[in-house]
Amino acid sequence: MAVTFALMLLLYMTDCSTARAQQFSVARFRVLPNDVSAFITPVRDLNDEACALLKVTATPEYAFSSPLGIVLRKDKVGEIWLYLPKGTKKITIKHPEWGVMRDYMFEKPLESHMTYEMVINSPKPAVALQHDTIVLTKTIVDTIAVKKRRPKLPLKFHAMFTVAMHENGPSWGVMVALMRRHGFFVHASSDLRSIGSTVTTCDKDGFIPGSSIKPYYTGQTRHSSYTVTAGAIHRLGRMVSLFEGIGYGRTATAWQLADIEGGGLALNEGLTRKGLAAELGAILSFGRINVSASAVTIAGRQWQGCIGVGINLGKK
Repeated sequence: MAVTFALMLLLYMTDCSTARAQQFSVARFRVLPNDVSAFITPVRDLNDEACALLKVTATPEYAFSSPLGIVLRKDKVGEIWLYLPKGTKKITIKHPEWGVMRDYMFEKPLESHMTYEMVINSPKPAVALQHDTIVLTKTIVDTIAVKKRRPKLPLKFHAMFTVAMHENGPSWGVMVALMRRHGFFVHASSDLRSIGSTVTTCDKDGFIPGSSIKPYYTGQTRHSSYTVTAGAIHRLGRMVSLFEGIGYGRTATAWQLADIEGGGLALNEGLTRKGLAAELGAILSFGRINVSASAVTIAGRQWQGCIGVGINLGKK
């Protein structure tokens, strides 16, 4: 009987020692570039700096500390949200049963408004020996799949002044856009000139329809150009938006007839472009300042390069 009791005590102590030796580990740490939780609803530290957000996949029993402190902790379903000061380089992880992991080093200091993910690998259930009977403790966890909703982005209003360069000189315009993650824009541009009324038309070389004799011209020309486009705009990231649209455009050229031809203007249909206009471009946002670049075509025959600058109205 005494030998049996000693053997049971030895097995129990060995089993307890094995349980104490078990340790958790960090299975994965990474940046979540498409997660805007820290950007949309920022938490600020004592220096009024926006914090980084570390989402830890672990049970609520875990505790955390860092040299710069933890500004805020939120226990969510299946994970723990830790708001850490900008520049945090390491974190200590504690568990009341499985011990302490001190000074886990991040790959690089955490950044403001950025979201990170840490997955903790907890020890598997232990096998206990009691009275020559194997007892397996098994925990069944019901997993509920919750569809993660993308955060609703703030409403943005872009107002921009633009300038387009083409073969007849510059055109000046205004572009406005309204968007969250997606939206719409309108862009109107003109060179602020008019060719006025014309008395006839001519081809690219100056011949008037129905006549084989080229009339005399003074050499003076008039030009006018305008485009109006509208379409969709999409936010690709915190700083970049892409837009595309269609509309109508016209660029016209008229030649001045000589006095011996009766004077007046002849619309050069060979140098005039009109019809469907299309535009494709991008907007870069630097805080409240926006810079745009786009390409515009009229009927695929006349091309314009357009740049713009303006402001962003809306919540940061």
